[in-house]
Amino acid sequence: MEEKEIKDYPIVEVEWFDAQSSMDFIDIESLIAEKPYLTKSCGYLIHEDKEKVILGFMVFASGYLKHYQVIPKGMVKKIKRLK
Repeated sequence: MEEKEIKDYPIVEVEWFDAQSSMDFIDIESLIAEKPYLTKSCGYLIHEDKEKVILGFMVFASGYLKHYQVIPKGMVKKIKRLK
């Protein structure tokens, strides 16, 4: 894979619906009324395809990441380029 520089990755905000779970007690009606959490993540857009969006938060010139997030594409509502 061709090594890219940090400036080659656009900075984006991804708006996406996060899954949730709990070990708490809840009645079924309340559980059915629950909605997925709308979440926003900002970072370097490392990769995007039909299955996933990958954000990098600590990107090194050596081509390594220290912190990243893989978001399933079906959970993504919107991607906005910030820079």
